[in-house]
Amino acid sequence: MKDPEPNPQSQLPAERHAPIPGWLLGFGVILSFWAGGYLFAYSGGFRGDIYDPSQVTWGPVSSGPIAPPDPKVIGKRLFTANCAQCHQATGLGQAGVYPPLAQSEWVVGSKSRLISILHKGIAGAIHVKGAVYNNNMPAWGTGAPIELKDAQIAAVLTYIRSDWGNSASPIAEEEVAAKRKELSSITSPWSETGLLAIPDESATPPAPASPAKK
Repeated sequence: MKDPEPNPQSQLPAERHAPIPGWLLGFGVILSFWAGGYLFAYSGGFRGDIYDPSQVTWGPVSSGPIAPPDPKVIGKRLFTANCAQCHQATGLGQAGVYPPLAQSEWVVGSKSRLISILHKGIAGAIHVKGAVYNNNMPAWGTGAPIELKDAQIAAVLTYIRSDWGNSASPIAEEEVAAKRKELSSITSPWSETGLLAIPDESATPPAPASPAKK
């Protein structure tokens, strides 16, 4: 009796899966945690209230000059994270509770008064567009629970002065910084009376033209 013919398939090497070394798995886990922590730290935790535009690279890496980020874009992001809950994304506020920002005399009027409001907040009744609102607005300047930087305050104010039909001029970081220094000794929020005592530079009439020389 002949021996059975050998099966060619049985001569092939068996496929085996070698286990991944433990050191390699451990290295991958450590690398993942490091990458996640790095992104979280340098993005401000992805929180709008501590978002720092200086930590972000804007546009492709280039050896030439890069245009700075649009403050209105940053301002809208900060507004959405910190202000929209009360004033609404539409800028219309909540009737009888939170005042509107759209076409508000406090928003499109005096820069000095508006910057002061952001630095120290408001307490008590205030008239906005002919209606009275009696609610507190938190401060966002020095010593506030969530303190915004000068550039962030400037961005928020520039945004609200240019959206919802508003067309007021932008506010510069330098203007916010100067007002922060000026108000450093004030520790309480503003009342409407106190805000109205701040000179309204937007209402200052232009200086008369010099007479033409003969």
